[in-house]
Amino acid sequence: MDLLRSVAVLLVFCTHYIDIQFGLGAMGGLLWHLGQLGVLIFFVHTSLVLMWSLERSSIREGNLVLPFYVRRAFRIYPLSIICVLFAYFFDARWSPAHLWPNLTLTQHFFLKDLPGVPPTITPLWSLPFEMEMYLVLPVLFLLFWNRSFKLLAAVWGGAVLLAIFQPHLGEAFAIFRYVPCFLGGVIAWRLIRERDHRRFPGWAWPIAIAACSLTWLVSTEKYLPVAISLFGMSLGLITPLFREIRSRKLQAVAKIIARYSYGIYLTHFPIMAYIMAGQNPDHPVFRVLPPMPTIHHYGLPINICLVLLLTSVFSFALYHGIEEPGIRMGRILAQWLADPLREKSPVAAATD
Repeated sequence: MDLLRSVAVLLVFCTHYIDIQFGLGAMGGLLWHLGQLGVLIFFVHTSLVLMWSLERSSIREGNLVLPFYVRRAFRIYPLSIICVLFAYFFDARWSPAHLWPNLTLTQHFFLKDLPGVPPTITPLWSLPFEMEMYLVLPVLFLLFWNRSFKLLAAVWGGAVLLAIFQPHLGEAFAIFRYVPCFLGGVIAWRLIRERDHRRFPGWAWPIAIAACSLTWLVSTEKYLPVAISLFGMSLGLITPLFREIRSRKLQAVAKIIARYSYGIYLTHFPIMAYIMAGQNPDHPVFRVLPPMPTIHHYGLPINICLVLLLTSVFSFALYHGIEEPGIRMGRILAQWLADPLREKSPVAAATD
């Protein structure tokens, strides 16, 4: 799982760098597909990990909904709020009307002109979808806990039809576009819970991810909802088939990247934008950024080193200064809320 999350964040990181540097990230192109692939992997990974979290919580705490929401809120919001406030502090030209929706991660409901927000918070576009999916994950957990896998397959099929129809509903319902992808993580959880499916060695796991990704990479704009759905299902189906990777070094590297992945995801784009301002003047980011000194004359190697160094430093500092304390606080508060509710929980009664 650490490797899967690391692959996701590195795909987003690398595609954004190439796009800003060379302007090759036009929608529908290969680079755009690779960047979106990283986000889709995040969605499947997040769903699987959180279904495991709900399973542990149902046994340990006996209550699902409120403690789960508290933990997720303290996990996501502290760092995203800091990034939004930073963007607005350094670019006061943007309308205050954009601030509240971005702070609450409700942009798709209240903003009709999403490109009007500061480009330095571009990576936040996916977080509202995650927050919306968090609302229903406890329901999915209870629904598929002991029911047939056929029911989950039927729900996935219905979600695909809804994803295809979503463009007619507008951006306020954009979450429907990604529900089948999120369900890929639920599919993986259900299969892993059913029995041990691990048949293939860990070294083949990256190859399988790449092969599975072809479903998405070869898609065209007309069939994007179907491609998103098929990729999510494919990744969910193959995830339970592989054993752990044995390489200690690879495990250690993947664990480090995965730990700081949220900070990397939120900080890398503004760092790249400000460091490489003027590098590609035709890029839409640089048309709207406020005037600033450029360092593009130092050349590509210096830019790469600076981006890597600053992203590492900021991700490390934000994790230990904001993200990790927020996670701890969320756990403490969730436990405090769960204790009085344990006796009333039907899940607790079923698992005791």
